[in-house]
Amino acid sequence: MFKFNFDVEAESSSDLEAVKSPFVDKKKHSEELEANEIQIIEWYQAERVKPIDNLIPTLDFYELNAKEREVGKARIRHLVAGFLLEDIKAQTHLDIKKAEESHSDLIAGVYEGGAKIWECTDDLLTYLAGKYEDDTFWKGKRVLDLGCGSGLLGIYAIKMGAQVDFQDYNKDVLEYITYPNILLNVDETLADEQKLEFLENKTSLYAGDWSHFAVLTKDLDKYDLILTSETIYNIDNQEKLLETFAGRLKPDGIVLVAAKSHYFGVGGGMEQFTDKIKLGKVFQTENVWQAEENLKRGILQLKFKES
Repeated sequence: MFKFNFDVEAESSSDLEAVKSPFVDKKKHSEELEANEIQIIEWYQAERVKPIDNLIPTLDFYELNAKEREVGKARIRHLVAGFLLEDIKAQTHLDIKKAEESHSDLIAGVYEGGAKIWECTDDLLTYLAGKYEDDTFWKGKRVLDLGCGSGLLGIYAIKMGAQVDFQDYNKDVLEYITYPNILLNVDETLADEQKLEFLENKTSLYAGDWSHFAVLTKDLDKYDLILTSETIYNIDNQEKLLETFAGRLKPDGIVLVAAKSHYFGVGGGMEQFTDKIKLGKVFQTENVWQAEENLKRGILQLKFKES
């Protein structure tokens, strides 16, 4: 079992969490504060997200525009985000629309790339299908697809028999992409009301910042497995990510992080992230998969250190 070093006397600081967290480099944090290098971003509060009212009526349209892929024993169907963009652009309040108009996959504090299926998601799906192909691994497991975007990792876990929750920063990603993708993969023979019952009773979707999500769900059952892909690119958010792992993972659970070796322009990457984990002395890590071609990519496994 892990233990946080929270017995440190709080120093005079505008960010007490930075003093408490075992994952923060306090010297570097202090230097950044003095240099005023930290951009103040108002991150979205966490909330549980319900399906939009017209989800079921538009399901037939989604069926006609779905793509299918085989992942081990599972067949996964999902939307191709491109065909949704015209509809999304008509919704003036959506963060996806703001990102599309800015020709950007990332807008700090506004949009975090959830409409795109990133390369490392495919890596992690392939790894899961090979490593945990036996259905018995998944039965009874509680799984979190963290930073889920299209939700393919969580959908694969559902197809294999796990109970899965999904989290993404943007509410509209969950409403317009994740929820439809989940419904595309439930039993096709279910009536409409049964599909809605499945969404209500078998899964939960959460939007908002990771630190707020961890607080919102702190009294709920923890997870046997946390899956996350392409979520370590922003160094400033890595502490929140690690705190979420620590707060929401069962003592004997595992986390699988799929990521690139380096994210140009933002500084994050697998080696840098591993160093940050070691700083916290909470998790033990193992590189369980790596690709050498083009830009290096890998999968990192985290477990709590034994006391």
